[in-house]
Amino acid sequence: MDNNIIRSIIFLVAGLIVILFPEQLYKFQSYILKKLHIKHKKGNKKEYLYLGIIFIVISIILFLWASLT
Repeated sequence: MDNNIIRSIIFLVAGLIVILFPEQLYKFQSYILKKLHIKHKKGNKKEYLYLGIIFIVISIILFLWASLT
């Protein structure tokens, strides 16, 4: 199995998680940043949607790259 296919699957899963569970992701992010004593601003759901779409686009590009080579 090509490495790019594995990377494609990882980005696809990450993108789906970001799109489907933005509230849980925000809670996890806040928890980690609080433990590291880093201040952060409130995010909105559109940012998570855009991030998920970017991950899925990267996944498609990697899958096509692996298929063509």
